[in-house]
Amino acid sequence: MTLTILESPAQGLALASLAALREQLSGEPAAQISDPALSEYLAQATALVQATLGRPVLAGLYRQTLRVGDGERRLSLALAVTPLISIGDVTQDGFALDPGPDGWESGALSGLLCPSLLQGAWWWPGCYRVTYRGGWIVPGMKDVQGNALAATVPADIRAATLSTARALFYTTQRGDPLLRSESEQGVGTSSWATPDASLGGLPPDAAAILARYAQAGLS
Repeated sequence: MTLTILESPAQGLALASLAALREQLSGEPAAQISDPALSEYLAQATALVQATLGRPVLAGLYRQTLRVGDGERRLSLALAVTPLISIGDVTQDGFALDPGPDGWESGALSGLLCPSLLQGAWWWPGCYRVTYRGGWIVPGMKDVQGNALAATVPADIRAATLSTARALFYTTQRGDPLLRSESEQGVGTSSWATPDASLGGLPPDAAAILARYAQAGLS
């Protein structure tokens, strides 16, 4: 399987919003940190989440090459970037396939693409190339007319991203990677999780969330 990014998301987009991170850091010196600095924490957190899931996660245009070997046949082709948004061109050995009047049948969350009625019940031996849009729509994404799109990032993925961004923020600001809480007279007590190298740089709560997605087949 080969996956090519044909159209990547706009730079600076993350799985959680800057406003949400600022809200979670309310009362902290985050109010004195510039938007670009906090956006960098979100960008790093998004990259860590994506690396843990092992696939692109932001909505974009992708082309995937899959092979069905001689003597094989498959009920479906597994596309890597989910949820699926739309299916574009599908070719077999360089020849365009017709989706038929009803279009391609696919599972948005599973990423499974079924053959059209014109191909029959199976994907037969050959080299298939599928162009499709997939991935989560994140805050700040717009359609071709410039209108804001509704975000589709699951709430727990947003939570994992924010937790990771907070951990990166606290580790950098406090200077001691082993420090997990502190008290300041007249202000209160702050506590946080710290990045764990054994968990791919994620705090434990974020790693636990992403582990559930991995067990579910990244759907």
